[in-house]
Amino acid sequence: MTFPSLSTRRRLLATAALLPAAAWLPARAAPGDLTEFTFTMGVNTVPGTALIDATAQDLDLWRKHGLRPVVPPPLGGGDRRTWSPQEENHSDVRLYGMGATINYLSKGVEFVIVADLGTRAEWHMWSMADRPVDARQLKGKRFAVTQLSGTDRLYVDLFLKSLGVHQDDVTLVPTGGVPQNYQALRSGQADIWVTTGHAAILIDREQRLRSVAKISDFVGQDWDPYVIVARRRTLAERPALVKEAVATILEAVRHIDQAPRQENVTRLMQRFKVDEATAGKLLSTVSLNPSGKIKLSTIEKMRNHYVDTGVIKRDALPVDAIFDASVVGTVS
Repeated sequence: MTFPSLSTRRRLLATAALLPAAAWLPARAAPGDLTEFTFTMGVNTVPGTALIDATAQDLDLWRKHGLRPVVPPPLGGGDRRTWSPQEENHSDVRLYGMGATINYLSKGVEFVIVADLGTRAEWHMWSMADRPVDARQLKGKRFAVTQLSGTDRLYVDLFLKSLGVHQDDVTLVPTGGVPQNYQALRSGQADIWVTTGHAAILIDREQRLRSVAKISDFVGQDWDPYVIVARRRTLAERPALVKEAVATILEAVRHIDQAPRQENVTRLMQRFKVDEATAGKLLSTVSLNPSGKIKLSTIEKMRNHYVDTGVIKRDALPVDAIFDASVVGTVS
C-alpha cells in the first residue's frame, strides 16, 4: 500500500479547509427520508422536559435518527376544564408525568410508559405571601384547580389526606388553566393553589407566592418522575419508530447530563424567555436518568397512591399494564 506524500496531504488538507462546514458533518437524512410521527413534550412549564425537547431540536437529533416529530393541535382548544380520553390519545410519543399517566390510563387513555426520564416535580400548596395560610387550618379553604379530574386535583386530595382534612371540608374552584389558577389566587377567588415549584418560578415573577407545604414532606423524594409514553397502537404496529424516538430523547438527556451548566442555563433562558437567575432556578429543579430504565418501585408507589385515593380499584390496572419494558428495560 502506498501513502500520499507529505506535500500531497498538505494540499488535501488545505482544500478541505475551504469546504463548507457542512461537508465535515455526519450525513443527515433528506427531508423525504424522515419518518413522521406525532409528538408532544407534555406540560410546557416543566424545565426538564422542555430542556430535553430544546436540546434535541438544537442538536438536530431528530433528523440524525431519521425522524420528523409533528405537534398535534392543542387539547380541548386550550381550555382544560372539560376532559375526555379521546382528546388525550393524540400523540404517538409523549413526555408526561408518571402520576398523570397512571391517572389517565385508569380512565381509558391508550398509552403506556416506555422509559423513565428521572426529572421530578416538587408539588406545593401555595398561598399569597400577604394572605398566608396555615397548613394545619385548611377547613373552609378554597383550592384553585385546572379541572376537577386533573392531576392538580389529585395532589389537592393527597395534601388533604396527608394533613388529615376531609375533601368535603374544602371547596374546589376549577379555572381551566395554570395562569387562571394564579389569577384566582391573586384576586381572592381562591385561598390555595396546588402546583409545582417550577410552575411557580415561571409565573410568579414578583415572588408573591408563599409555600404552605411541599409534597416530599409526606411521600419522599422518589415520586412522580416525568416519563416517555407511547400510544399502545403505535408501539404494537411501529415498534422501531418508538425505539428510535426514545433513543433520540435519551441522547438529549445524556447530552444535558454532561453539558456545561451554562449551556443548559442558556437553553432554558431561550426556551422560557427568562433572565439568567431565573433559568438557574429552573435548572436546579431538573434531575435526569440517562439510562431511561423504568423504575418499578416508583410505578408501584404511584399506583398504590391512586388505589388508596380511590382513583383505581385495587384489582384493576396491574403494574405490568402501566409500562412496557421492551424499549429500554427496567430496574427495581
